[in-house]
Amino acid sequence: MNDKATILIADDEPVMHTILEGLLHAEGYEFAFAHNGLEALEKVEAVNPDLILLDIMMPKMSGFEVCRQLKTNETWQHIPIILISALDGKDDLARGLDAGATDFLRKPFDRTELLARVRAMLRLKAQYDELEYQTRQLEATLHLREEFSRITSRHLEQLQTLHEVGLRLMSNLDTDSVMSMTAQVALELIPQAGRCIMHLLSDDEQQILPVVFGSDGSKIVYPSVGIEEIVQNAIARRAAISITDISTGSSRLQFDDMRALLVVPLLDDQQTIGALSLSSNAAAFEESHQHILSILATQASVAMIKTRYFEGQARVKEQEKQVIHDLFGRYVSPTVVDRLVYGDEDLALGGKRQEVSVLFADLRGFTAFSENLPPERLVEVLNEYFALAVEAILGQEGTLDKFMGDAVMAFFNAPLPQPDHPLRAVRAALALRQAITTDKRIPHSLNFGIGLHMGQVVVGNIGTVQQMNYTAMGDTVNLAKRLQEHADGGEIILSQAVYGVVKDVVSVEDLGPMVVKGRTAPVHTYKLMGLM
Repeated sequence: MNDKATILIADDEPVMHTILEGLLHAEGYEFAFAHNGLEALEKVEAVNPDLILLDIMMPKMSGFEVCRQLKTNETWQHIPIILISALDGKDDLARGLDAGATDFLRKPFDRTELLARVRAMLRLKAQYDELEYQTRQLEATLHLREEFSRITSRHLEQLQTLHEVGLRLMSNLDTDSVMSMTAQVALELIPQAGRCIMHLLSDDEQQILPVVFGSDGSKIVYPSVGIEEIVQNAIARRAAISITDISTGSSRLQFDDMRALLVVPLLDDQQTIGALSLSSNAAAFEESHQHILSILATQASVAMIKTRYFEGQARVKEQEKQVIHDLFGRYVSPTVVDRLVYGDEDLALGGKRQEVSVLFADLRGFTAFSENLPPERLVEVLNEYFALAVEAILGQEGTLDKFMGDAVMAFFNAPLPQPDHPLRAVRAALALRQAITTDKRIPHSLNFGIGLHMGQVVVGNIGTVQQMNYTAMGDTVNLAKRLQEHADGGEIILSQAVYGVVKDVVSVEDLGPMVVKGRTAPVHTYKLMGLM
């Protein structure tokens, strides 16, 4: 198969042609190339490929549309298609399968995975070609006796059913569904069987777990059915085993009505995942039954290996979502966390330059207030104050950076973009001032000062892989803190940068130039009075 199989590579990046041909050249395949969707359709008609490696994002016609056109054409609809793309969302995968793709491979990929997928698809194509050949041969003899015609017709139906089932299995993304579909089809195609059993190897390949499907639609998981030694032998030999009567001399069988047994391994080129068996209380299985079950087992193996891969990818995605929840749940509102979980933001260790609005708030009079109070009461007051601050900040979907003694720092416009981030910072500051003024849990002798500034910072996960914090750093942060230090109790001081953006919606008192620590030139500032 390898010496003659032709693979069409359709990608608008010439370098991908070179990479894919280089990875597959040693297998002896022949290649054809297309640089856009329309050219891919032309090449299919010209070279009649055995497999298509198809990019999604291409000029003139997308990979999805190419799939749809090929699958509506009776001549080309049986060519397997592997979509190769950097897109990895489940929606993109489902869209590709709906369009008619047989498999999906995410960029970047490694050679081992690529070869396994290509070999699996070429096996399916070879099986279909063989089925087509047999169909033509059988159709040529339909003029023979009526009984022979009936048998031939039944065989044709079985071959057609197997092909259709293979396509359905490859579009399935759930292991349990693949198992159930395989068992159902096996029992329909070989009605003399009363039971179908999927024997799956454990991850360490040390145990075999049998899942028993009955002809009545039942499904039961057993620790053992008494044929494990036979199943292990079929797996080790990578070959089918047919036994006329396994009941003679055996007392270990789980079912009294097990007599004839047919076992075929579930395998591909590189691994064996288990076995598929049929049992019957009637006569022995025929050679044609073994042929049918072997084809079905090959299709099921390819489908289950693919579903296990995607299920593993889904578990990784869920783990990544949990990491985001754990990392950001302390800093931002649940709404923002949800958007981060389902977004594409890069949240790895490291930072990037970005414009943000920074809020610093600090309690005034806390040092004198704390002199004559026990530590427990001080902690209680601080927690009440911080609770108000957190509510005001998260209410505007801000990011809580850190608590520092009796001070709190927050910023807006990260990790998610907020075009109105200066106004959000202003609203959070006003909400905090209102809350502290009206909340009876905060002693009247305590007040606060708030500073707001906006500008470029480095924002991201700072620290190590084992311990990191999402924070902002830079001169913008420093200036916001200096403005807060100049704010009297109950005051909110804005920088010129913040005021310039929100001036149409706020009322202020112009404080004029202000000298702050760490800067040679004065900073023009404003005292925020409220919103207009």
